[in-house]
Formats: sequence, structure tokens, C-alpha cells
Amino acid sequence: MSISTKDIVKQAMVDISDYEVGLSGERFGSVPAELTARLDELVADGAGLAVCHGLSSLLARHGKDIHDEKDAAAARDYLEAIFRAFTARTDLERHTPVVMEYDKVASMDVDGFNKNTSFTPNSDHTESREFLTTKCVHFDAATTFIGNVYGPNTNIDGGLPIVCDTRAYCRATGVEPADLIELMPHSYNVAVRPAHAEAILAEYAVAVDVDLRHDMVMVVLNNEVDGGLAHAGSTPVLADPAKPGKRPLRHMELQFADGQNLNNWYRHYRLDMPKVTVTVPAANTAEHDRYHRGVDGALAAQAPSVRS
Repeated sequence: MSISTKDIVKQAMVDISDYEVGLSGERFGSVPAELTARLDELVADGAGLAVCHGLSSLLARHGKDIHDEKDAAAARDYLEAIFRAFTARTDLERHTPVVMEYDKVASMDVDGFNKNTSFTPNSDHTESREFLTTKCVHFDAATTFIGNVYGPNTNIDGGLPIVCDTRAYCRATGVEPADLIELMPHSYNVAVRPAHAEAILAEYAVAVDVDLRHDMVMVVLNNEVDGGLAHAGSTPVLADPAKPGKRPLRHMELQFADGQNLNNWYRHYRLDMPKVTVTVPAANTAEHDRYHRGVDGALAAQAPSVRS
């Protein structure tokens, strides 16, 4: 029996504060082995998703505050350490249909509300470019697993991560993974084609209803087009339009030594190597709306997923 996307999210919740870890100065200690094993169980051997939360409680236990920038930086680094421990433990070859010579984890802090003017997690073989984080249903290119760290936000409503069970959609409809996606002209990522995205958002997607003002959350995904889960984001807006907003994000992905691996991945999905535009489309244009709109309308009828 297939499991609903809402239940996938519900079962994926991992309260980081349940796992004992020391804090020395501004650095947490080693990632507990049982926490790494839990992510392996959920992401590599399970449905392909873990939602790590509870960083505010973990910090408070050590007399720290998620709203203090130094304390939040320590929490963010700890989540990255968790992602790195998970990918080091996992047999990566078991989760990709094409040979990929992954040799490192790349991480990058980005602005999740405003335009990023110089973005690339792999400057050795992709060009730095403008970048907006709010996108349609998509996969990040050529990385079997990703980790996205959200929060704590300031004066922001929305901006929730959205998980899409494209695997179940393909199984139910007979759509081949390579026929599910298309290139995004201003990104190395690949978008789910509009013909499929509407049905996926209606029946196979859920917004992860977490507290991003008073906590920090890491979403770890099996991001492979063949057998993984796509993701998107609801539109972040200023809670008080008269005040500035802040939506910090840290993105982590697997990387390889040269661009040939990237080319091989696109070829596997019957796509050409993209010629990426280094500037994002202007607002209120059809191209901008296609790739950088939120998906709030399609999810408006859904109840909130789960808040832990």
C-alpha cells in the first residue's frame, strides 16, 4: 500500500533535541551515531525524507538562544555536520541510476528572500549567477541527496518547504522519470513539466508546516529524479511590509571533481547540458512566473501538514 505524502512528512520528523550532544564554545560535538542512523533509515532506506527540527530546544538546554546570531550559526553548522555524517555513512551508488563520482559535500549560505547576485556551489565547473530561491516544483541537478537549512526567519510569513512525491506520481501514471522534467533556462536545476506539476501539487505534495520564526529546520531529501522526491517552496512575504525581512538558507549537496559527471547526469535524463543565463528573469514576466512563483494557489485547499 502506498503512503500519502502527508504521512511521509509526518513520519520524517526528527527532533534533534532528543539526541544528546555537547557544546564547547561555539561548536557542537560529534554527531551521535544513533542520529546518523536515523537519517539513514528515513532518507536512504525509507521514503526519502527527514525533517530535522528542535534546534531552539537544543540550544536552550545549553543556555543559548536561536535568535542570537552566533548561537544560530553554531546550530546551522551542527545541521551541516549531521548532513555530512549521513552522506558519509550512506552507499551513494545505490541511489543513483547513473555513475557519479561524488567526492565532497558543498554548502552555501544564500538569501531566501532577496535576489542572490553571485551564486554557485561548484565554481570549478559552473558559472556564478544570479539566483532566487523560491521556485516551482523541481529537482536540484546531479546530486542524489540534498540538505536545506531554513530559519530562523525575521518578519517573514510563508516560505515553507514543500515536498512532492513525484516517485508515487510516476508509479501511478506510468510517466518515465526522464519525461517528467525539463531544463530551467536560468538554473542548472530541472523543473517538473507544467503538464505534470499541477497534478503533483494537487495530489502528491504537502507544505511542511514548521516554525521557522523560533526554530531552525533542515530538510534532507532523496533528490534523484528516478526514485526520489521533488521539492518547491511557498512564497515568502513580509509579515509587516514596513519592516525588513530576513530568511536565511543554507544549501548542501553532493559534488564531483569535473563537469563531465554533470553532463552524464543530464544525458541520462535525455537533456542537453544547459546554457545557463546568469541573470534571473525580470519580475512580472511569464518566464519569471513559470520558474520563480510560489505554489500557494495549488496548495491552498490543503490543511497544514504537521507541526511538532
